[in-house]
Amino acid sequence: MRVSSRRFRTGLRSGLVPERLTDRAVIGSLLRELGVRPQKRLGQNFLVDHSVVERIRQRVEEAKPNVVLEIGPGLGAITQGLVESVEHVLAIEVDARLADSLRMRFRRHGNLEVIEQDILTFDFRARFGADKVFVVGSLPYRITSPILSHLVDSRDAISTACLITQWEVADKIANSPGKQGSSLGVFVHAYAEISSLKRIRRGAFFPVPEVDSAGWEMSFLPNPRFEASEGVFFEVVRTLYRNRRKMVRRALQDLLDTSQIAGILGAASVDGTARGETLEFAVLDRLALACAPLLQDRTETRSP
Repeated sequence: MRVSSRRFRTGLRSGLVPERLTDRAVIGSLLRELGVRPQKRLGQNFLVDHSVVERIRQRVEEAKPNVVLEIGPGLGAITQGLVESVEHVLAIEVDARLADSLRMRFRRHGNLEVIEQDILTFDFRARFGADKVFVVGSLPYRITSPILSHLVDSRDAISTACLITQWEVADKIANSPGKQGSSLGVFVHAYAEISSLKRIRRGAFFPVPEVDSAGWEMSFLPNPRFEASEGVFFEVVRTLYRNRRKMVRRALQDLLDTSQIAGILGAASVDGTARGETLEFAVLDRLALACAPLLQDRTETRSP
């Protein structure tokens, strides 16, 4: 549906939300009204594909959460469906102009709470405690990895995250561990079940980004896929993926004395001639457990 500039401004002042926030004419009018020029550093690529928005709305309705937290609502394309489907929507928006606009345009919806804040500083546990929130968000490309790490670190307060990210990031996570994976992918996949990977063409956004995106979901597991300590496990993972084309016995030279490696490989029943990127979770865990006595004091519990 095309919306005239005059009709749009009237709706904006009256607090009416435009019917189709994926309509390019509506988006253009709203951005001009707000004096907003999309910033690449903030990942401001606005969703203009109604079918993607509808798919997210249907997924949320299917899950039936009481509360949904939306990361980076922007102009409110996804928000519009959420406030009509969920008891309470908490939208975290870093841009003050967009946050104020959301409050004004959705003010007739008493179930929307907008917080002007960087999602990386948002404390999930302090806000939700023992409850688990359903997360939705189209993540800015430049800070996707930090946001994913923050979500994983906050997993005690999150049930599921329905996300849009760069296709390559999602594909690597879904294929980790493995030749097509990454250390970040191992980190995320170690704590969550990954599903519903669907390609979203770059033309689904305005401005059009340089790459395709993916819609996907991660549902956190009750227990991680490894038994070793986090610090040791991910130190081993980082080392292997940093040297992914090397044989395991050579890659481990970054961590251990050469004289220790044969014994560690034997204790873990790991083929030293294998490439680190080919090792599954169970093998990575055995290797980390075998390395633990030698690495425990040298590692941190941070993600790759």
